[in-house]
Amino acid sequence: MDLDGANGQPEGAEDLWELSDRANRTDWFLTTANVAVVTSQADSWHVVDVTLELWDGRPPADDDRWSRSETAELYSSSGRLQVVGVYGHSSGNLMDLRDQARNWFVHASVRPGPGARYRREQPPEGLETYRLQFWPTQPSPSVP
Repeated sequence: MDLDGANGQPEGAEDLWELSDRANRTDWFLTTANVAVVTSQADSWHVVDVTLELWDGRPPADDDRWSRSETAELYSSSGRLQVVGVYGHSSGNLMDLRDQARNWFVHASVRPGPGARYRREQPPEGLETYRLQFWPTQPSPSVP
């Protein structure tokens, strides 16, 4: 989620609630302005590993290493993103896209995690691993 959240969305953009209503196991990766929704393939309550990568252009293809992959476009108003869970808990880590108010391609990939770990009264871990790769839809305007 972009740090601006709904405040930075352009008029007419699909809101988070509409997007989350469409998200399911078939449409597991959906985007709108300032928000991408990833729906778990393994369970409704668990901790996932997520890696965010910034690229200058399309990253090398390696979809054969992942169970599923999707590419979509995402508008980011602030250029700063954070991973946020279903109940609004943030990872606390920020990704700086180094540019504001622009569109990005996002390639999302998922595969099984390193192995399930269950702890008493805690969500399971290790069920899934996600990677989201970002690159600009167009080169940045050159500065004179």
